[in-house]
Amino acid sequence: MVEKMHTHSDDDDITRVKSADFTSELSLILESPTSPLLAEITHQETSGTMYTNYGDGSPGEIQLVLGSIVKNTYELVAVLGEGGMGTVYKALNKVWEEVEARDPYVAIKVLKPELSANKQLVRSLYSDFDRTKMLANCPNIIKVQGFDRDGPHVYMTMEYLTGQTLGDYLNREPQNLTQAWFIIEGIGNALAYAHKNNIVHRDIKPGNIMLTDDGIVKVLDFGIASKINENEGDETKFGGHELGALTVAYASPEMQRDYPPDARDDIYAFACVIYEVLTGKQFYKQKIHKAAPINGLNSRQMEALNKALAFERDQRTPSISELLEKLKPVKTPWVNLIASGVSVIIVSGLVFWVFNKTESPPEPTQNPVSQVVQTPVDTTPTAPLTPASTPVMVTPPVVPQKSETAITEKTPAAVEAVTPSVPVIDTEPRYFATSSDGIIHIETSKSDYQNGESFQLTFTLMQPMYVRVIDHDAKGEETLLRPNPRQPDKLLSAGKDQLFPPKGFNVPVKGPSGKCTVTIIASTQPFSKELKLLNNQGRVSDAVQNGSYSWAQVHYTLSQ
Repeated sequence: MVEKMHTHSDDDDITRVKSADFTSELSLILESPTSPLLAEITHQETSGTMYTNYGDGSPGEIQLVLGSIVKNTYELVAVLGEGGMGTVYKALNKVWEEVEARDPYVAIKVLKPELSANKQLVRSLYSDFDRTKMLANCPNIIKVQGFDRDGPHVYMTMEYLTGQTLGDYLNREPQNLTQAWFIIEGIGNALAYAHKNNIVHRDIKPGNIMLTDDGIVKVLDFGIASKINENEGDETKFGGHELGALTVAYASPEMQRDYPPDARDDIYAFACVIYEVLTGKQFYKQKIHKAAPINGLNSRQMEALNKALAFERDQRTPSISELLEKLKPVKTPWVNLIASGVSVIIVSGLVFWVFNKTESPPEPTQNPVSQVVQTPVDTTPTAPLTPASTPVMVTPPVVPQKSETAITEKTPAAVEAVTPSVPVIDTEPRYFATSSDGIIHIETSKSDYQNGESFQLTFTLMQPMYVRVIDHDAKGEETLLRPNPRQPDKLLSAGKDQLFPPKGFNVPVKGPSGKCTVTIIASTQPFSKELKLLNNQGRVSDAVQNGSYSWAQVHYTLSQ
């Protein structure tokens, strides 16, 4: 996990955390914690120094450094980030290393030793752990593992992620809506899941959002999160003001006035982040109450964004799902262009046919072309029925024979000329294809393989998705290429070429001679084990075609 502090001098995206005045600590102590673990961790003697319970070591002797081992388990190997309350380290879990775990590293957030006697700050860290643990099933929320104390060091362990914060990713450069939709949707999914579980984050900002190297959006830091319904008896007893942890640039007006927590606080902060993603500027710094039109957003989308940015809760968008629904991008522009192109071709063909039908009799060399354009309407059988008023349409018996021969020779060329301009309606996919919604592009390295020759497949996604890649050979046997039995079923990143097989591996193609089909199916949610992907003919099943999936198929020929 990466937690970086921005270094821009004009950046307000830093959580300000004040060290407590320990002489007045008793006035800040909260109600007795309900968790026995938290009760033990927060227990301190208020007389004497804060190190009384941990021996005679001086503060300098208990400061953690790289190489220190926490709780005889976690060896600190790198600093990932540092803030006012503590430090986040990359740590090697020695137990996991012993059992040769695939990924033995964790992120460990350690409260500064001089702050560990402040029960309010300890409770803040525990709140971060407790709330995040409740939301472990959401793929867009960081997963926490444990919360404990080792001497003066109170700490929380989390999954270790590699990537960068949203603030670093943007670097103040605006993104268009389509390009950034996977980020917006990922944050929205995390918040919607939290709200469904009655938790409001209350500190959404670019510094608390991470984009992993796998292209997955993760929401971090539930340190000042709170239950939405206070009557549940588990609400946080303090807000950002008490800890000095309020980020003004993203805090709703109600949060700044210490109103009770509400899901619409997150919606306001989320809208501020969306504005920043699309413009490269902080909404707070613009000193405006309403966003000006943003390039790439239509009036409906701008209205949705401004409603989420409303200064009054009652006027603000009531739910994350409504905001995402109204803001989501329209159909991919090039898909619209292709659809328009198909219409132009059809209309042009009709006009051409009508013009040739009404103006003058076609020359013998033109007959094949007119026949190809209007293939379903063959004029040859109707020639003897032509009225006497139009004798020019009556042709000698030899003409139909020549016309049929010409049609047989010219039709493949005519079809071949039209096909490249309308790939999405090609009924026989070639060795490359793009899904009709533009989300997937897939291709094999070539269209013809000899038995035993190395096979290579590449596909690219426009947004992070789960995928299934299936090979259907000439005899109808299916092979699942991705994920293979050793691969985890996970979200694949967007905008990155995915290879089968991976670099350095050789997979020969073997099987009966004939036409083979490779099908790729992508989903934003994990696939159900009961879902039938292909029918007996190797085509995409009705369940996939009628569901919320993206898919494409390509063909290649295998020869002996």
